[in-house]
Amino acid sequence: MNQECCDLFLLTKSPLSSRSELCLRLACLSGKARIYLAGDGVYHLLTGIEEQTEFRIYACKEDLEARAIRASEKVIVPDDFYAALIEDTMEYCRHAYTF
Repeated sequence: MNQECCDLFLLTKSPLSSRSELCLRLACLSGKARIYLAGDGVYHLLTGIEEQTEFRIYACKEDLEARAIRASEKVIVPDDFYAALIEDTMEYCRHAYTF
């Protein structure tokens, strides 16, 4: 993992949620954001979110499988999603947000 400080966003809301819109606006303003998609948040992969260059995208493998969604190679799908999330939060995070 990159050792630069970043803002971390855990997004569990679907793309139709107003909370998702707020999350993505804040992530764009951050400059160094990592967005972790879990639950219904993985539906954002159907909207082309991985094409955004402002942030890195991580997705929960189990939630992708449960919703039959495939992640592109631009999306990081850790073997242990929550361990990666905790490591980023503890080691590299300046701010953490949950939506």
